Amino acid sequence: MGLSLSFIATKGSDPLSALGLSADGKTLRAEPIPPPAGFIRFDLGDWRFVMSDDHRFASRERVCAAAQGGVAVGLYLEEHVMISGAFGAEAGELAWSVQHDPNHGMEHLDVWGEPPAALEDIRDGLLAELRKLDDADYIFSVPTELVASVCGLDVDNFSDQVDLTVLSVTRKDMMKMAEHVASGAPGPSGAAPSGRTGARPGLLARLFGRR
Repeated sequence: MGLSLSFIATKGSDPLSALGLSADGKTLRAEPIPPPAGFIRFDLGDWRFVMSDDHRFASRERVCAAAQGGVAVGLYLEEHVMISGAFGAEAGELAWSVQHDPNHGMEHLDVWGEPPAALEDIRDGLLAELRKLDDADYIFSVPTELVASVCGLDVDNFSDQVDLTVLSVTRKDMMKMAEHVASGAPGPSGAAPSGRTGARPGLLARLFGRR
């Protein structure tokens, strides 16, 4: 254990300028997981990925920025402390988020908005494993599997080599990193999460996520 990463994947737009990044021309063919230091870009099907070795990169704000011209999903995970989360946005607005922090309990799952329909089966399956075996933090994998159901990249089961493009930071002012907070909670500034501020949680949020 010890993997730490995050990525933002977009469909219908190129996220680089919105994320303060640019391609520096250096390419290599390698496995993207674990990611090298810094930022890399690669494509899988119709999705374009930007991956970082910093789990704080895939924030709500960056996922929304990347979705200005289409749709975007983001995933972060940090195995040292077993936190994980996923975000989805469309046309610049946050549509959903799913986050796990074992400090709030092994079954903790904070759900906001209208996440993909696959969430219910993924959560129920992993929750059953947790209650049956009680030997690992199975709920940690819910965001990973959920994002994989959308964009096709499962970081726990991906060993293919792809063409990676090394990225450079062009806007250092856009690279501020902040620790993730629960999706239903105010951010560090006291403001509600960006995108759909004040929106009523969806059915899955009301049933499963809001504690």
